[in-house]
Amino acid sequence: MLTRLLVAGLGLVVLAGCGSGGGSAGDEESSAPSGAGSAAPAYLEVPGDVDLTEPGTELAFGEDGVIAFERRQKEVGALSVTVQRLERTSFGESFAGWNVDEATSARTPYFVRLVVTNVGQTDLGGMLLDNVLWADDGSTLEAPNYYTRAQLPACTGGPLPTPFATGASAELCQVYFIAPARQLESVSFQPPAGLEAVTWRGEPGKVTKPGKKNKRDKKQDEKQDEKSQG
Repeated sequence: MLTRLLVAGLGLVVLAGCGSGGGSAGDEESSAPSGAGSAAPAYLEVPGDVDLTEPGTELAFGEDGVIAFERRQKEVGALSVTVQRLERTSFGESFAGWNVDEATSARTPYFVRLVVTNVGQTDLGGMLLDNVLWADDGSTLEAPNYYTRAQLPACTGGPLPTPFATGASAELCQVYFIAPARQLESVSFQPPAGLEAVTWRGEPGKVTKPGKKNKRDKKQDEKQDEKSQG
């Protein structure tokens, strides 16, 4: 079994402050304001049957919020997002076989399990949602980390399947490493300055053990692992 090294700072994106402004986006993907509902016009052009969740909305785990963002210039994506649950764990419990440096081991790992559905017209296949959803510990925002099943069986995530057209859904698990003496308070979609976040809040639970996979799911996981390592 290969020993994997988790180095503090690698794979972690920390943004100062918990206020507006959303994170700095990648070259191809960027977060965008969550949309308004029927009471206000949408801030991005989405299909007429898509009702975006109003900025500032707070949702409980299990409730879905509809968000829109500009994946690339003039390419708008829209997702229905349901944060199912939040799990607080530890390196000893969930990261067997990992070599973790001292600074990283002082952090607390959290798993966030969610379901996303494409409700827009843009195929989002292959997109990594690292600039869309953020963890808030009350003082900073952190981007999620994603790992393959081979790397972290307890919490498997990664890019959206290809293709990921209108109506497609996927279950994802995000990993966040929260600073010492703090705890993950919420997961949010961060709009740009001037608009409030769409936020999911709830109490953390115990880690859900990964279930058995059928042959089809195993093949899909193997293909995803090959792409991630390629």
